[in-house]
Amino acid sequence: MSKLKALLSHLTVILSLMFLTFLVLDQFNPMMNFVDHPISCGLLTALCVCGIARSVILYQEKKE
Repeated sequence: MSKLKALLSHLTVILSLMFLTFLVLDQFNPMMNFVDHPISCGLLTALCVCGIARSVILYQEKKE
């Protein structure tokens, strides 16, 4: 469980930083269309799943 928790933490941080980068780049050059790209939608889904899974793990640890 410890390795899964560490993996989810790292993935959440990495994906969050990627989206912050995409948003900044999209502001400078909207023609690149980073935010509306299908790959970005998949990465956003992965970020949401990682965040929810990490929250569930933390909730279970606090409950015990």
